[in-house]
Amino acid sequence: MRSWCAKATGTALVWGSVARSSTRFAAVLFAASRYVACCRATDCAAITRRNIVARTARLAGFVRAAALGGACGIAVMMGAMVEAAETATPSDYEQAIAGRAEKIVSTLRRASDEAQGHVRETLRDFYRGTHAWHEANGARRKQLRSAQDDASKAELATLEGELAAIREDFSKRLANDLSPDEVEKVKDGLTYGVLHVTERAYQEMIERLTDEQKATIHDWLVEARDLAISEGSSEAKHGVFGKYKGRINNYLSQQGYDLKQEERSWQLRRKAAAADTSTEERK
Repeated sequence: MRSWCAKATGTALVWGSVARSSTRFAAVLFAASRYVACCRATDCAAITRRNIVARTARLAGFVRAAALGGACGIAVMMGAMVEAAETATPSDYEQAIAGRAEKIVSTLRRASDEAQGHVRETLRDFYRGTHAWHEANGARRKQLRSAQDDASKAELATLEGELAAIREDFSKRLANDLSPDEVEKVKDGLTYGVLHVTERAYQEMIERLTDEQKATIHDWLVEARDLAISEGSSEAKHGVFGKYKGRINNYLSQQGYDLKQEERSWQLRRKAAAADTSTEERK
């Protein structure tokens, strides 16, 4: 994309010099520079081959109206831009989300090829949708979370509702192609398997957890995961789990567990197990 923008910039300057004798040169160069600036400023997720060509077509109409005296030069300039757009490679962001989607889809070994294809597209759309939402609303959401007045709380609820709708649509699309267990696997992939790592840690730390306590921990971690999938970064996703772990810790304390002592005992058990393993390997 950078090389394409550089090519467009160079083309604009060349044809600007050709049109310099025209009284319309200022309008021509302004239009071309606005086009290139738009390409540079727009998020890479939105700049695809399709919308680059569309932008080129729209600009062509404007420039023809603004620069009648430089029509020949503009025609060549626009032709060069269209050619560059037609051969543009996918953006870095598109390549990145395609790789993430493929990594998750590769775990769905029982799904048909058709279902896997649908899930790839569903995942890419979900990545694009959540990315666009956070670009538009992330800063405002952060401000609202620290506000206490009713108006801010209402606005935050509206924003969170929009994000919830994106998650709901995503889950429905997955359910059209996958079994419930496979849908869970996709959501685990989006959150790096934190649910299972955390659940296993609690059960290893407190070996005498009751079935009811285990179920409560599991349900809250599932809730955390289903919220975390739409966060815009790894840090934010872990942050959601962190909040729910705080809730779980409070719950376990209320159930009579001394979590600091439980953790110390767990660490001692882990060190002893590691020492035993090392001894066995040396034999």
